[in-house]
Amino acid sequence: MSVNALNIKFIPMLPTSVGTLQQPSLVIGLLIVGLCWLSRVYRPVDTSRPPLLRHWIPWLGPAFEVGKDPDGFFTSTSKRLGPIFRVELLGQERIFVTSPSMISTVYRDSQSYDFNEIRLDIGEQVFSISATFGRQPYMVDHFMPAMHRMILPSNLKPIITAYIDNAYDCIRSSAAELHGSSVPLMSLIIPPAYHAAAHAAFGPGFPVGDSFPFFRTFDHSFHLLAANLPRWLLSEPLDAWEKLVDVVESYIDHMAEDDAEEAGALVRLTLQGREAAEWTNREVASLLSSLLWALQANAVFAAYWLFALQLQQSEGLAPLIAEVDNARRLWQDTHPSTSLGREFFKFLGSSSSNALPLVTSAIRETLRYTSQSYSIRRVMKPVQLGGYDLRVGEEVVCATRQAHIDDEIHPNAAAFDIRRYLEAPKPIKDGRLVANHSMAFGGGVSMCAGRHFAMAELKMFVAVMLTYATVEADPSSSSRPEIQWERKQGIMQPKGDLKVIVRKRQL
Repeated sequence: MSVNALNIKFIPMLPTSVGTLQQPSLVIGLLIVGLCWLSRVYRPVDTSRPPLLRHWIPWLGPAFEVGKDPDGFFTSTSKRLGPIFRVELLGQERIFVTSPSMISTVYRDSQSYDFNEIRLDIGEQVFSISATFGRQPYMVDHFMPAMHRMILPSNLKPIITAYIDNAYDCIRSSAAELHGSSVPLMSLIIPPAYHAAAHAAFGPGFPVGDSFPFFRTFDHSFHLLAANLPRWLLSEPLDAWEKLVDVVESYIDHMAEDDAEEAGALVRLTLQGREAAEWTNREVASLLSSLLWALQANAVFAAYWLFALQLQQSEGLAPLIAEVDNARRLWQDTHPSTSLGREFFKFLGSSSSNALPLVTSAIRETLRYTSQSYSIRRVMKPVQLGGYDLRVGEEVVCATRQAHIDDEIHPNAAAFDIRRYLEAPKPIKDGRLVANHSMAFGGGVSMCAGRHFAMAELKMFVAVMLTYATVEADPSSSSRPEIQWERKQGIMQPKGDLKVIVRKRQL
């Protein structure tokens, strides 16, 4: 499942240039800006309310700064105004919270801070799920609880097993095909990760290749859709979304009754709504497409960043390979009559296995280092937070990444360290233990329901890849990926890539 799938980065990166203006228009524009600036400067300050960040550009506010360097923006603003402040961005005023303790307060108080309406709004404005469909009693009372039960740790074995089977086939095939080649890391990681998860959740017959281009186009502009920009500006991702739903609908249309048993668990659960609530195939396809996005949008890029970041360390992947190889040798010693194959990885993926602590720590560090998520809540009744009054209808945005980059919470937070989580951290800030020091999956009622599967699939992907492929940075290439802040939510996408030499391992 998606890492923090419904925690939204809603600030779009705006164009950095504008067309030439005629002089009278420029004068009028500057006059309006000046008047707005003066009205803001001399506006009486209400000390009962969170401080307002004043900005000289009306409506836009500090959108450019947030899009270019969110870490710098939230860090500097928190130092100036404190850990709770108001910002007007793109014509909407929101209240930002950067303190882990205050974020914890928001997460705990679901009576004062509501997420459900935010979730339903996202379904309608981003995934084109109609209100009558998304808010119907069967959806709320049956489907959503059943889906959450399906992905509890105690019920995950079937989908993890299916994921291992598909990852095993995809990665071994890719390693053999690319043996000795120098390729972009993206092409090595993303397609197998996408294919394995899609087939595991939707079934072996799902047309992964047909869906992937439309998924990527839609996902690339998700943050713009979530920002609720005018639809005419977003024709390309909206068209890609409709085509993705077409692919899923065609898959359902051509699924014979006998095939339904072999379809993925999510498909079978969703098809029950077709019978029990008379959902149309289009409605089923829209819902499944949204689940496909939740499943894929973040985990595949977390897998990419783990390899990309560690390959840039002097030790490379060697410590992770050594741990996987040691676990394999121990397993083979206790299973001398069983050849190496899927059974080894199913053992690693079982809840009873405590193997691969370094791989697990590396995954957690990757999520800390590369995630940028915002948990949004709507104020339902007058309430105080941090000594300030909040009003009904206001939106509170929990900027969880600030805890991830705080040197007091995570010493040397700017460094990528795969050993950071080998021991349970006990971070202290302002003399107090910080419970929610890592919030890549969000928190409270909006915590990613699929986080347990996300951790399992990442662990299995890394284990299979390191077992069957040798991956090294290509010394002839100096290109390196950078985190692309202005696009995406959850796990950031890369700008640029790293070229790697891939070889099939001889075991």
